[in-house]
Amino acid sequence: MFDMTSMLLGAAVAGIGLCLTMLSMWSTDRGAYKIGWAVGVGFLILHVFAYWFYARGGYLAAGVMACALQPIGVAYIYASVRKFFDAGFKVTKLVLSVAVPYLLIAPPLFAAGYDGVALVLQNALTATLLVLGGICYFRRWKDSPFALGSLTGLYLLSGASFALCGLVILTAGQWSIGYPPQNWAEKLNVFIAILSLAGGGAMTLSVDQTRLAKRSQLSAMSDPLSGLLNRRGLASARSDRLFENEAVVLFDLDHFKQVNDRFGHAVGDQVIRDFADAMRGHGRLTDPKARLGGEEFAIVMADVSPQEARSIAERVLSAFSAREMNSSTGERFRCTASAGIAFGAATGAPIDHVMARADNALYAAKRAGRNRVMSGELRLVG
Repeated sequence: MFDMTSMLLGAAVAGIGLCLTMLSMWSTDRGAYKIGWAVGVGFLILHVFAYWFYARGGYLAAGVMACALQPIGVAYIYASVRKFFDAGFKVTKLVLSVAVPYLLIAPPLFAAGYDGVALVLQNALTATLLVLGGICYFRRWKDSPFALGSLTGLYLLSGASFALCGLVILTAGQWSIGYPPQNWAEKLNVFIAILSLAGGGAMTLSVDQTRLAKRSQLSAMSDPLSGLLNRRGLASARSDRLFENEAVVLFDLDHFKQVNDRFGHAVGDQVIRDFADAMRGHGRLTDPKARLGGEEFAIVMADVSPQEARSIAERVLSAFSAREMNSSTGERFRCTASAGIAFGAATGAPIDHVMARADNALYAAKRAGRNRVMSGELRLVG
């Protein structure tokens, strides 16, 4: 029958496999959190080997090393969880803020003979970081209920098992032990640690694959230049039929070819991004917005009146025409756009038919002088 240290060595071997798998996935998709997770598991693997040497031979240096490595590894794992949900999170900053104070206190205490005190600190810090990681997953569990819910449970359970290890030492007053503690809490912790490492690694990989799939789907549905939906994304965001309280607003940038010819395509791309910003800033959040191609854009509105649809379109055009833009040579200029509106029908109208009518209204606005909205009447914007 295997003893605890042998079981931990088996977990370490499994951890090596998970670590290599995460690094392999990082090589194809450079998610920074994967490196943090792999580094954290790497520290834990080194902790297990150091602990094994300490348990087998009583080597003090190995015990001090094991004491130092465990919280650092868990700090990296916690930081990687934060990084997963916030790409701007600073992993190194958090790890250093945790590791430096801990390394200045716990390992020296262990080396001085107060290994029980050091182990209480080690388990308390490890438990805290794991519980914080579980809370991070819990806050986002609705994104993937089974996987994130499972990770929440594993992190909280693992954190509780480390807390129990420290609590048993604390209540027993074992300030100086001289050997790896052997009690029911340690045995329970070994089993939970193995479960958490294997199950947590598998669930982490599952969540990552789900996220990559969603990202690929979003990429297929969006326009990379403007950040808006593309035609496919717009089609998937709305039903095939529009009713009388639903409208399509088509926009087209005025004289856009002249902008490209005069200032270059890089400036033209910036003009497209500026118009997309105007749509996002002055349209309703709930209405899908798309770049249909070239300089043509669309908003599909639901629960909107003709007056409100016109007002939104006019706000977008006014905001865009008010923007002052700069060429690569520093020349300042402004651009305008035109818009056409069409509504669905009481019994429902195919969205393609509604867009065709909106397109006719758009070209009527162009013929009438541009920089205006057309939906049955001419109205100058600006």
